[in-house]
Amino acid sequence: MSDLESVLAKAAIVARQFGAKRLLLFGSGLENPSAARDLDLACAGVPGWKLFELASALEETLGVPLDLVPLDPPTPFTRLIEKRARVLL
Repeated sequence: MSDLESVLAKAAIVARQFGAKRLLLFGSGLENPSAARDLDLACAGVPGWKLFELASALEETLGVPLDLVPLDPPTPFTRLIEKRARVLL
């Protein structure tokens, strides 16, 4: 993925506009950015259907396919993400 840092900065801006309290990068974009075909992000503070609206806005703004995982409520999977992720917001 080219210019990952620019993409991540834009992602944080868009997430803030939707009221996100936290935004985390995990998965291939964190572990092997040059080979990543999408972004794996986790978000807290964006409830219900608004999370889907955020995912759509992120894909449209960034021009990158992504997966967006809610951090609320906490699960074993979200706890694992929080341990390994890079904090963007």
